Amino acid sequence: MERFDIPVDRRGTGSIKWDRAKGKFSTDKELIPLWIADTDFKAPPEAMEAVAGRAEHGVYGYSFAGRDYISSVAGWFNREYGLGVEESWVCPTYGVVTALYFTILALTEPGDRVMIHTPIYDPFYAIIRNTGREIVDCGLVHEDGTYRIDYERMEEQMKAGVRLLIFCNPHNPTGRVWRREELLRVAGLCSRYDVYLASDEIHCDLALFGNPFTSMLAFDEIHSRLAVYTSPGKTFSMTGLIVSNLLIPDPQLRERIMGKLRGAWIMSPNLFGMSAAKAAYDNGRDWLQEEKRYLEENSRFVSDYIGEHMPEIGVTAHEGTYLMWLDLNCLGLDGQLCGTLVEECGIGVGDGLHYGEAGRGFIRLNIGCARSLLAKALGALEQLYIKRTAGRS
Repeated sequence: MERFDIPVDRRGTGSIKWDRAKGKFSTDKELIPLWIADTDFKAPPEAMEAVAGRAEHGVYGYSFAGRDYISSVAGWFNREYGLGVEESWVCPTYGVVTALYFTILALTEPGDRVMIHTPIYDPFYAIIRNTGREIVDCGLVHEDGTYRIDYERMEEQMKAGVRLLIFCNPHNPTGRVWRREELLRVAGLCSRYDVYLASDEIHCDLALFGNPFTSMLAFDEIHSRLAVYTSPGKTFSMTGLIVSNLLIPDPQLRERIMGKLRGAWIMSPNLFGMSAAKAAYDNGRDWLQEEKRYLEENSRFVSDYIGEHMPEIGVTAHEGTYLMWLDLNCLGLDGQLCGTLVEECGIGVGDGLHYGEAGRGFIRLNIGCARSLLAKALGALEQLYIKRTAGRS
C-alpha cells in the first residue's frame, strides 16, 4: 500500500481539484483540496502502460468500443459480482451524468416527476431542472449516525405520480452501501408503480469494510425498467479519461436511451480512456484491493482523530466510496461553514448544502489522498474546533 501513501503533486496539470481550488472557493490562499470526487493516486501500472502503448501508435483518429473492450467490461462485472451481464447490455459512453441527462430526456416528458433521495450528489438536481422536470425529494432518514430509506414516504410519492427514480448505490455523499434487502424493496416499488429506475453505481467497486455491494442488476423483476450507470473512473483513478458504461438489459429500453445519446452525437468514449479501462478491468484487481485497504485505513484515521480531538463532530458510518460525510453543526457556523474552513483552516471541502437542505452544517470530505494531507487538514480543523467550542462543559 506504500504507493498510495506517496503524495503526488498535481499542481500545474490542469487538475480541477488542485488548480481550480482558489477560484472555486474565491480565495488567494493555498488550500488543501479535499472536495471534488477524484483521488490523488496514480492509476494502475497496467492502465498507464496501455495509454502509453496506444499513444505510441501515433494516429488518434475516430474510434469505437470494440468487442474486446465490451468483453472486458462485462467480464469485470460478472467476475466481481456474479451478475450475468451479457455483452449486448454494455453501452459505452462519455460520462455518467451526461448519460443520466439523456436518460431523463429519453424516458420522461417536460413536467414529469423525477425522484431522488436527499442529501444527494448535486448534479442530479441540475439535470432534472435543466430538462424541465420536477424534483421529488424523498429525503433519507438520518439516525444513529447513518441513513436509511423512508419506504413509506417513497411509496406515497410514487402513488402521486413519479416517472423516474435516480438512485445512488453506493450513496454519494453519505457513503451508505445499500443492503440487498433494501435494494429489493426499492426495485419492488419501482416495479409496482411503473417507475423507471436509473441506478448510479459509479462507486460500486469501492464498498469498504466488508460491506457487500449489490447491483440493481441482481433483481430480474426490474430489468425491463432498469439502466445501470458505471465507470472505471472512480475505481481506478482515471476520471479525466472520460469513459463510462451503461448496463441496460432490456433491448427496447436500451435503444430509447442510446438513441437519444446518438441523436446528440455522443458516441464512444475517449480512445485513451477505453485503452486504460480495458487494461484496468482485465488486470487491475490487485491494485484495487490495495487501494481499498488504504482507504479503509484513511477512514479509520479520520474517525479516530475526530473521536479523540473533536468529539462533538459527527462522523457518519462510512461503508463505501472515498467520501466521508461529517456533521460540523457543533461549530455553529451554518451557511458560513465552508467559507470559514477556507479562510481559517486552508481547507476546501464539499459544502453539505450543495447536496440539499438536509446537508446543512455537514461537509463531504475526500479521503482519496496521502494520509499526510489528511493529517494536516485535521490538525487545522482541530484549531477551529477548539476556538468554536471553548468553554463548553
